[in-house]
Amino acid sequence: MQFTETNKRFAQQFEDGLHTAASLTVFANGKLAFDISRGHAVKNPLWHVFSMGKPLAAAVLWRFKSRGHFEWKTPVAEFWPEFGVRGKSRITIGHVLTHTAGLADHSKIPVDDYIDWGRVINHLEDMTPATEPGSYVHYHSRTFGWLVAEIASRISGLPFDECFNREVCYPLGLRQTAFTIEPSDLWRVVPLENGENWEQPEMVESSRLLTTSQVTLPAGSLMTTTMDAARFYAAISGKGTTNGVAWLPASIIEEVTSLQAEGNDSGSGNYSRVGFGIRLPSEPPNQYASNNKGAVGHGGLGTCTGWASIDDNVSVAFVANTFQPGDVNRNRLHAISEAIRIDLDLAHI
Repeated sequence: MQFTETNKRFAQQFEDGLHTAASLTVFANGKLAFDISRGHAVKNPLWHVFSMGKPLAAAVLWRFKSRGHFEWKTPVAEFWPEFGVRGKSRITIGHVLTHTAGLADHSKIPVDDYIDWGRVINHLEDMTPATEPGSYVHYHSRTFGWLVAEIASRISGLPFDECFNREVCYPLGLRQTAFTIEPSDLWRVVPLENGENWEQPEMVESSRLLTTSQVTLPAGSLMTTTMDAARFYAAISGKGTTNGVAWLPASIIEEVTSLQAEGNDSGSGNYSRVGFGIRLPSEPPNQYASNNKGAVGHGGLGTCTGWASIDDNVSVAFVANTFQPGDVNRNRLHAISEAIRIDLDLAHI
């Protein structure tokens, strides 16, 4: 398999100045099909993937659901009693995973408190839903991760990082994936850059500080490789089985990847279509180059995407180091995803 079109577009994006470093990995039928990386100074680089890490965090709860620890309609307060105040008693685990809990606004949580998990949790407990739980999709850009992680900890009695390793990293063989990294690995992190019209230039320094301070931000601090990220999505495209080993029942994969909520989302600025902790394609053109059938995934702040085509058992992870604004980034991701679909002779738009 030559991946002629993918190679061409991957190179063209460098020539067009869209980024100075990028990595792309594709799995087909559970096997590595394509892997390319360029522009970094180390052999095995780590990449910031921001919100692309949300489905990996949510996968801890997918595993707990498969063991019967809860139902999607189970109230969060059943495991986390202090949460069930100020109108939050009816918020379910399903509401959290579908961004319909009404707790999207993180503006009253001081950034200085991010280093103290207990303080963050206290802020969440003090929040009042802005909308009736379950009634409105509003992307929980940061609160999603804290909510998911605390629910996982309350169910298991373990710190979230330990839950994540036990339920996701170890069984899937993700050896280069974590929400915090050791100082000895900082040299492996590919530096971020601002694109010409990027609206949040402060994110380069903010991301560096978040990483060097070892702050766990489950909604956005994930560091990984495209090999690991594509392997995660291969477990989804394989309907819960990877390398012949069952990681999740196919029935759970079907539930989490099915449309659970949709609507105009003032948080992301798009019409959102979501499953339980994972996103379905928006109207074309989208970052999966998908016609809305059999594809799920998640992007990361102006830089990257990961997705799985369940119908075709194909998974993809693409990460670049340069922040690009809305349409520029969407077109960049779409171009790569479309090229992959062309080279694999898959349906595309």
